[in-house]
Amino acid sequence: MSILTRIQEGVEYFFAVRAENKIAVLEKQAEKRLNMAQNSIKKGKEKEVPGLVQNYLETKEKQNNLFEKFDTSQEILGQTLDMVEDRTIEQQKTMEEIKTNVIDQNIKNEIIEVQEGVVNQVAKRVIDVDGKEGQTEFFEKVEHVWAPGTGPGGEAGVIIVGGAMQFAPGTSAGSNNATQDIKGVEVQGN
Repeated sequence: MSILTRIQEGVEYFFAVRAENKIAVLEKQAEKRLNMAQNSIKKGKEKEVPGLVQNYLETKEKQNNLFEKFDTSQEILGQTLDMVEDRTIEQQKTMEEIKTNVIDQNIKNEIIEVQEGVVNQVAKRVIDVDGKEGQTEFFEKVEHVWAPGTGPGGEAGVIIVGGAMQFAPGTSAGSNNATQDIKGVEVQGN
């Protein structure tokens, strides 16, 4: 990523004065990283993908930290979080496409770790606003992306441990045949 792009993004972030505007700017920047990763794969530059995906994670972490500036009773918090939830689901679809086109298993594993990290940090924010029910609904939407062929409430290749999502042992995200790779959902307490 060029220095000019970083400067431009920094200026854009600086002038987005309110927290909800900064969150929206970061969301746009995060998506830009994923688009760059997709383009890198199309150009045969798979080795660029880990850095871009890691930068995506860092952008989402910065965004997550901004949520602490909201009073949880603010209506704008709910609207902003809804936008982040929806965009995160779409970003998971993009990451699945990226992962499908990556050959190197180590890069695929890095992508999985980033996916889990981003989904879990958004899920923690969802609990603050929508409670456990909202978190469950968010997880179900993510499960549908990670395990195509399953719907909300169906089998999926994830384990929920203490309110955090991760892929079930022996399964992988984005299976083309989820019924063979995915054994079920396992919910474990804290």
